[in-house]
Amino acid sequence: MAMQSLNTERNRSLFAVICCITVVGAGLGLSIPLQATILERQGIPGWLIGINGMMPALATIVSTPFIPKLLQRVPTSSVLLLCIAVAAFCMPLFYIFQNIWIWFPIRFVYGLALTGLFVISEFWISQLANDNNRGRIIALYGTILSAGFAIGPLALLVLGTTTALPFVFVAIVILLAGIPILAAGSLAPKVEESPNGSVFSFLTLAPAATLAALVFGMVETNVFQFLPIFALRSGLGEQIAAIVLTTFAAGNMLLQFPIGILADHIDRRTVLFWCAAFGMTAAATLPFVTHNIWIFLPVLFFFGGTVTGLYTIGLTMLGDRFKGADLAAANSAFIMLYSVGALFSPPVAGWAIDRWNPAGLSYFLTATCGIYLVVVAIRSWQSRQK
Repeated sequence: MAMQSLNTERNRSLFAVICCITVVGAGLGLSIPLQATILERQGIPGWLIGINGMMPALATIVSTPFIPKLLQRVPTSSVLLLCIAVAAFCMPLFYIFQNIWIWFPIRFVYGLALTGLFVISEFWISQLANDNNRGRIIALYGTILSAGFAIGPLALLVLGTTTALPFVFVAIVILLAGIPILAAGSLAPKVEESPNGSVFSFLTLAPAATLAALVFGMVETNVFQFLPIFALRSGLGEQIAAIVLTTFAAGNMLLQFPIGILADHIDRRTVLFWCAAFGMTAAATLPFVTHNIWIFLPVLFFFGGTVTGLYTIGLTMLGDRFKGADLAAANSAFIMLYSVGALFSPPVAGWAIDRWNPAGLSYFLTATCGIYLVVVAIRSWQSRQK
């Protein structure tokens, strides 16, 4: 009976976390292209649209160091419900005030709310997993996050961009996520002690795991931003350019669970090493396979899966090593590094694709994965020396 009760509580917790991360994925997946489309329709220059789009990532960088301390003072479920309420409230404001200058503070506040949902859901799901199933549980989390991102643009096709409907839709979806949080509120993990170091200290305590988020942020952001341009400049038609991101995203979703299963059966740092190695190899081959779509698309599929595996395995390794307040702080560092990569790397990738047209994107992605591969190799060697 006690075991059955424990399983029921665990399932309630898992469902609550899944709802949280689905909201994050769907909210960003719909709101980013929706807002960009509206601003483009208003004649706003692209560079200003880009700066406005940086607000959620900036909010993440600013807020993540304070989340572990907040969780010491406020119950986890209360913080989640507050974030849900704020995020839902922001959506109609975007429709009411369709002015880019007003959107700057609204998007920043919206980013703060989504950051809270992001950090706490990762902390919660890491607490639910154990050493035997952590890879699969985190992979499930990553798959659902990727699916949430895919739901957003699909919903936009149905709802359109000229009415209040998409804004209301996202607000309702966000609010519905509060129901399982209320139901599982008492089961949310508690942070009763202070972490042993600051958020920034985890960069040196677990560099291979935390830097995985930085690399993934750099790769994912620039793939979504520049891969269609790379395809067009490589001589591919617009139809092919339109499906390259779908192929990359399919790898994100479909390969995480197999990678998670593998990480539950062999050394996780080894899996991390091979994800980086395959990612580097796939990135390096892109300029040489674009002429053959039957090779190009499978390479993109496996590239998407293996680089997303960096995020999955990095998060899994943090759950292996840290508990309680330290895990909350490590998760905060992880998400902050993802946002740093997403925020600051596009100008470099954009310069590279213009400097070496169009292979510069491949060079940038190869160098990013290659440098990280060296970090993982050094950490693996150091662990064997102990």
